[in-house]
Amino acid sequence: MNQTPGWTAVPDAAAGRGAIRQHFDRGVHPATLRPLAPGLQCGGCAFLTSRQVDDGPPRLKCSRKATRRRGPDLKRNFPACDIYQAAPGTPTGADQR
Repeated sequence: MNQTPGWTAVPDAAAGRGAIRQHFDRGVHPATLRPLAPGLQCGGCAFLTSRQVDDGPPRLKCSRKATRRRGPDLKRNFPACDIYQAAPGTPTGADQR
Protein backbone atom coordinates (compact mmCIF):
# COMPACT_ATOMS: atom_id res chain seq x y z
CA MET A 1 0.00 0.00 0.00
CA ASN A 2 1.23 3.45 -0.87
CA GLN A 3 2.12 5.64 2.11
CA THR A 4 2.44 8.94 0.15
CA PRO A 5 0.81 11.88 2.02
CA GLY A 6 -2.52 12.87 0.45
CA TRP A 7 -2.84 9.51 -1.29
CA THR A 8 -5.91 7.42 -0.62
CA ALA A 9 -4.69 3.86 -0.58
CA VAL A 10 -6.75 1.11 -2.17
CA PRO A 11 -6.97 -1.97 0.06
CA ASP A 12 -5.03 -4.93 -1.33
CA ALA A 13 -8.18 -7.07 -1.57
CA ALA A 14 -9.87 -4.53 -3.90
CA ALA A 15 -6.82 -3.72 -6.01
CA GLY A 16 -6.27 -5.43 -9.34
CA ARG A 17 -9.73 -6.79 -10.07
CA GLY A 18 -8.88 -7.93 -13.59
CA ALA A 19 -11.40 -9.20 -16.12
CA ILE A 20 -11.08 -12.84 -15.03
CA ARG A 21 -11.65 -12.02 -11.35
CA GLN A 22 -14.59 -9.80 -12.26
CA HIS A 23 -16.23 -12.71 -14.09
CA PHE A 24 -15.70 -14.98 -11.08
CA ASP A 25 -17.16 -12.29 -8.80
CA ARG A 26 -20.31 -12.38 -10.95
CA GLY A 27 -20.46 -16.20 -10.81
CA VAL A 28 -19.62 -16.53 -14.51
CA HIS A 29 -16.77 -18.48 -16.14
CA PRO A 30 -14.43 -16.10 -18.04
CA ALA A 31 -14.00 -18.36 -21.10
CA THR A 32 -17.50 -19.76 -21.65
CA LEU A 33 -19.51 -16.96 -19.98
CA ARG A 34 -21.62 -19.72 -18.41
CA PRO A 35 -22.58 -20.09 -14.71
CA LEU A 36 -19.98 -21.69 -12.44
CA ALA A 37 -20.38 -25.30 -11.32
CA PRO A 38 -19.93 -25.61 -7.54
CA GLY A 39 -17.08 -27.85 -6.40
CA LEU A 40 -15.50 -28.47 -9.82
CA GLN A 41 -12.28 -27.11 -11.31
CA CYS A 42 -11.14 -26.61 -14.91
CA GLY A 43 -8.18 -28.97 -14.38
CA GLY A 44 -10.36 -32.05 -14.65
CA CYS A 45 -12.45 -30.90 -17.62
CA ALA A 46 -12.32 -32.62 -21.00
CA PHE A 47 -12.58 -29.22 -22.74
CA LEU A 48 -9.34 -27.85 -21.23
CA THR A 49 -6.67 -27.85 -23.94
CA SER A 50 -3.09 -26.67 -24.22
CA ARG A 51 -2.43 -24.33 -27.14
CA GLN A 52 0.81 -22.79 -28.30
CA VAL A 53 0.65 -19.56 -30.29
CA ASP A 54 3.66 -18.86 -32.52
CA ASP A 55 6.82 -19.43 -30.46
CA GLY A 56 5.26 -18.55 -27.09
CA PRO A 57 4.78 -20.88 -24.15
CA PRO A 58 1.87 -23.34 -24.15
CA ARG A 59 -1.26 -21.87 -22.57
CA LEU A 60 -4.36 -23.55 -21.19
CA LYS A 61 -7.55 -22.66 -23.09
CA CYS A 62 -11.15 -23.86 -23.18
CA SER A 63 -12.37 -25.45 -26.41
CA ARG A 64 -15.92 -24.32 -25.53
CA LYS A 65 -15.09 -20.61 -25.33
CA ALA A 66 -17.87 -18.10 -25.95
CA THR A 67 -16.11 -16.04 -28.63
CA ARG A 68 -14.19 -16.81 -31.81
CA ARG A 69 -11.07 -15.24 -30.38
CA ARG A 70 -8.48 -17.26 -28.47
CA GLY A 71 -10.14 -16.72 -25.10
CA PRO A 72 -8.48 -16.08 -21.73
CA ASP A 73 -5.61 -18.12 -20.35
CA LEU A 74 -6.95 -20.54 -17.76
CA LYS A 75 -5.45 -22.27 -14.75
CA ARG A 76 -6.22 -25.81 -13.63
CA ASN A 77 -7.56 -24.60 -10.27
CA PHE A 78 -10.08 -22.14 -11.77
CA PRO A 79 -13.72 -22.95 -10.95
CA ALA A 80 -15.37 -24.90 -13.78
CA CYS A 81 -18.56 -23.88 -15.58
CA ASP A 82 -21.85 -25.74 -15.85
CA ILE A 83 -20.87 -27.51 -19.12
CA TYR A 84 -18.01 -29.29 -17.35
CA GLN A 85 -17.34 -32.82 -18.56
CA ALA A 86 -14.86 -35.00 -16.70
CA ALA A 87 -11.78 -35.83 -18.73
CA PRO A 88 -11.09 -39.55 -19.14
CA GLY A 89 -9.22 -40.81 -16.08
CA THR A 90 -10.11 -37.79 -13.93
CA PRO A 91 -12.08 -38.40 -10.73
CA THR A 92 -15.26 -36.28 -10.78
CA GLY A 93 -15.37 -33.54 -8.18
CA ALA A 94 -11.86 -34.25 -6.89
CA ASP A 95 -9.37 -31.52 -6.21
CA GLN A 96 -7.60 -31.31 -9.58
CA ARG A 97 -4.54 -29.16 -8.86
